[in-house]
Amino acid sequence: MGPTRLLTSAKLRMPVSESVAVRLRGISSVVERETAQTTD
Repeated sequence: MGPTRLLTSAKLRMPVSESVAVRLRGISSVVERETAQTTD
């Protein structure tokens, strides 16, 4: 029960962290775009 639970949690955690990183990258790019527009 232990090892299989670790494997499933690891499989679940990887895509979640990837999606969070993608989301953060998208937010940062949006912020950069907005700041660039305001400075113009």
